[in-house]
Amino acid sequence: MIIRWGLFALVFMLGASFSASAADFETLMQGAVSVLPQRDKALSINLGAGLADRPKSLGAKEYEATALPLIDIEYDARLFASTQRGLGLFLLTGPSLRIGPRLTYDEGRDAQNSARTASLDDVKASVEAGIYFESYVSLFRFKGDLRKGLGGGHKGKLARLDAAIAIAAGSANDTLFIGGNLSWADATYTQAYFGVPASRATALVPAFSPKSGPRDLNVYASFVHTFADGAYVTLDGGAGALLGDADRSPVKGNLDQSLTQFYLGAMAGYRF
Repeated sequence: MIIRWGLFALVFMLGASFSASAADFETLMQGAVSVLPQRDKALSINLGAGLADRPKSLGAKEYEATALPLIDIEYDARLFASTQRGLGLFLLTGPSLRIGPRLTYDEGRDAQNSARTASLDDVKASVEAGIYFESYVSLFRFKGDLRKGLGGGHKGKLARLDAAIAIAAGSANDTLFIGGNLSWADATYTQAYFGVPASRATALVPAFSPKSGPRDLNVYASFVHTFADGAYVTLDGGAGALLGDADRSPVKGNLDQSLTQFYLGAMAGYRF
């Protein structure tokens, strides 16, 4: 048992070292985990690697290439450790619903990544603790969570609801997943990422004190081709818009399009 938990903790730390926040790993690697694991297996392993182009931070105009290492391990359909889903334990399991606590990681924000955040403090990386659920009903996929930042990072609360539908795409081995997610943040979170204290205000970025409310809305599509031996490839893309005070924040700058956050990625992997 100690060895098993040690392995799962190692996977979580690996995920933490590569995690993203603008288009986070749960969105960037959506296609790689959208195909249901075999629930009759005691141990399911999903390994993959890919690359994505995404914003440096939520609301930033600057983009960067991000490596996508995927290690997703699930034991007894309850315990999971994943660079995409975090580290968790499903306490309630059923034919179409699983729910339980999990730990995730927020990479924070380097203030020097953008001219509009250069006068602000960095947002430190932090672990987040919360409740997570997955539900698979026919062709539909539902996921969601409520989590809180721990330690010296944003320290706020964040909630997300994600829904997608699986569509046959040409052959039995090809599936297209189309979906979207909506996130809500409390005032502590929005102040950390989108607030501008009066002492740090500049002519470019005036003082701003955001309140709680919706943070962003994203839409995405993931094409998955599965080979007969368990190997697969995915192509993932999406776009999102900031909402509420996140959209009104001067940190966002002149991102005035309807959809302001784009990403495109690809991955190859193998399911054991």
